[in-house]
Amino acid sequence: MVTHFSISSSALKGLKVGERGVIAKVTGSTPAVTDQLRRLGVSPGTSITLEQRSPRFVVRTRQGPLALTQVMIEAIDVRIRMA
Repeated sequence: MVTHFSISSSALKGLKVGERGVIAKVTGSTPAVTDQLRRLGVSPGTSITLEQRSPRFVVRTRQGPLALTQVMIEAIDVRIRMA
């Protein structure tokens, strides 16, 4: 099975609930943010699905669900997975 991706990346906050993507880049405002995301298993190439936006922004990775802070959300760019 071939999976197609969009050519450009977009901000994680642009995903709709249920949409899947692959993390294109992580660019935190501080090294602490990028280090924290890396420790959580959030790095380029990681598949991600947006599970909910409210009351908490929750994504699912291979490791399970993660509730992200606003700073973390802004640090992540994704390529949306096109079916």
